[in-house]
Amino acid sequence: MFGPYSEYGPGQEQEALKLFTQRAEDHRNEQRRRQQQLDQPSGQAPPTAAPSAP
Repeated sequence: MFGPYSEYGPGQEQEALKLFTQRAEDHRNEQRRRQQQLDQPSGQAPPTAAPSAP
């Protein structure tokens, strides 16, 4: 094995698979978050505070 999985030896395939699965889910969630940011209209910022009246 290589990279972050190099610490797992024979007989530890389930632990390596759990790490792989978690990393894949993290990447999918990050991609989804980035896609949502791209889908938002560029002229609209999230509301921060209501303007005060003079």
